[in-house]
Amino acid sequence: QVSITIIEARQLVGLNMDPVVCVEVGEEKKYTSMKESTNCPYYNEIGFYAVFSVQSKYTFAALDFQVIHSKNLLRSGTLVGSFKMDVGTVYTQPEHQFYHKWAILSDPEDLTAGLKGYLKCDIAVVGKGDNIKT
Repeated sequence: QVSITIIEARQLVGLNMDPVVCVEVGEEKKYTSMKESTNCPYYNEIGFYAVFSVQSKYTFAALDFQVIHSKNLLRSGTLVGSFKMDVGTVYTQPEHQFYHKWAILSDPEDLTAGLKGYLKCDIAVVGKGDNIKT
């Protein structure tokens, strides 16, 4: 099981931002609420879960985080920045989690464009028989 808490974002590139965070785990995609007119939104939103039945499958599943500037409820907006990692990277960490870690957002289409902001989140991966730390 994968649990993700989006805490906040900082120094997002752009003016008059209405940022939304999109989290994709495997084939499941979920969104945070939209925060209006801020480059430093605070979310503290929990509830991004995905369950995989085979350990080797979740080891290679991708975690894709995207910050989107959204002006409408359909969430079709402009990509501010993103980062990706795999579930196995989190699972190999002590206690199978990243706690209050800052991720650097970049443009996946143009890696030379530089920093697009930061996203702070908690990520935990729990497998069968693992102890859960609160």
